Amino acid sequence: MTNLIIKVFRKIPKHSYLLFGIFLFVFVFPMLSSFGKGGLLISISYSIMLLSVGAIIESKKRWMYILIFIAVILQWIVHMLSYKEFPFLNYISFAFTLGVFIIATFLMIHQIIRSKRVDSKLIIETIIGYLLIGVIFTLINVLIISLNIEAIGFTTDKPNLTEIIYYSFITVTTIGFGDISPVSPVARSFAILFGLIGQLYLTIIIAFIIGKFLNKKD
Repeated sequence: MTNLIIKVFRKIPKHSYLLFGIFLFVFVFPMLSSFGKGGLLISISYSIMLLSVGAIIESKKRWMYILIFIAVILQWIVHMLSYKEFPFLNYISFAFTLGVFIIATFLMIHQIIRSKRVDSKLIIETIIGYLLIGVIFTLINVLIISLNIEAIGFTTDKPNLTEIIYYSFITVTTIGFGDISPVSPVARSFAILFGLIGQLYLTIIIAFIIGKFLNKKD
């Protein structure tokens, strides 16, 4: 039975784990957080995404694995301790988590550009890269709000992670329903930046994929 489970997991593409972790973070856990244990679910989703980053790194980079390990450990230390008593730990954990996701996004884009085949793996990498941009913007918005609660005009006085995720992704996708909007100059600058990054990513990466497909066909 154990060998069968191992064989099944080996057949699953490694990139799917990170895609699954992001899916939980963006779509599933925000809905479950309304039933309580929101902090625990957030820590679990962060840990799944951080650990899954190691699976997408094709080149063995030991320093990257060390960063991932530290980020996961700090995530759970912050969860178990009160961030109000140890605020510096929260910011240190935040910095490591954000750093891992930013590096992972650049590595993913680099792998997409270097890829010589247009297959399911490349498509999954492209989707993950786009979703990671939204995750990074979510983390930056969490930092902005922690420094200035009025930086972004939410529909509630105390915005939760669900609203921050929603605002971040509709900004990256340039949907912008208008129910939540940036207020402070810093929040507006980042909204413009990530709106542009989201559109440039889609335009440039899709152009690369189409070019690779046409070259292979020729």
